[in-house]
Parts: sequence; C-alpha cells; structure tokens
Amino acid sequence: MAKTNKFNIHWQIVRTNARDIKDVDKKIQYVIRFLNANKNIHNYERVMNWLKMTAVAYKGSQREKFIDVIEDIESQSSKYTNTKDMDNDFSKVPREDVEKVFKDLSKRKYGFQYKTAPKAHNDFMASLKDYLKN
Repeated sequence: MAKTNKFNIHWQIVRTNARDIKDVDKKIQYVIRFLNANKNIHNYERVMNWLKMTAVAYKGSQREKFIDVIEDIESQSSKYTNTKDMDNDFSKVPREDVEKVFKDLSKRKYGFQYKTAPKAHNDFMASLKDYLKN
C-alpha cells in the first residue's frame, strides 16, 4: 500500500481543531470520534501518528492516556482496513476551516524532521492558496 498522505483536508481540520482543545481527554475523544466516523486505513495511520507524536508533548498520566488509546486502537486495527480515502475537495468543507488549516500549516516547522518542508506539504499549501484566492 502507498504511504498515507496526511494532507487530507478533513484530517487537517480535525488535527487543527484538536490543537485548540486543552483538556487531554476531550482532545483524544475528538480525534477518536473522527476515526470511528471515517474508518479507513488512511485515517487509522493519520490518527495513530498524531497520537504518538502528540503524546510526546505530555508527561506522566497525561502521556499514559495517549498510550492506552494507541494500544486500544492497535488491538482493533482490523476495523480500519478500508483502502478508500476521504474526498479531498475543499469546496465540501466550510471556508473558515480551510482558512484555519492554511494559517496553521503556514506556521508549521519541519526542522526537527527534514531540512525543508516536504513536497506534499508544499503541494497542499499551494492547493489551499489557490482555493482561497476565489
């Protein structure tokens, strides 16, 4: 299977909105609701990566909450085997959500992973910018 592309507008809206949720339990629940409403291998990979990377920002019992959810989802991975990804049509989501994603990704730094922003990031940003011009 091809590598999952994290630059899907529906996922990016969820990821961006989750950043605004301060309560860890509510943050995790919000993302898991998205996964369970949109069961496919792509969202499974997106959410698992998000859980693992977000957990790093927490310590102690807060981090354990992420680890527990990761283990639970991994144990149910067979629920997420559908290979059809979600439509990536910006016109099907609220414009303010597209604007919020664009603003968030405009500030994104990749220095800890890459020397420059990945091509997929640049391509997605260009398509967001083109859409928002109209």
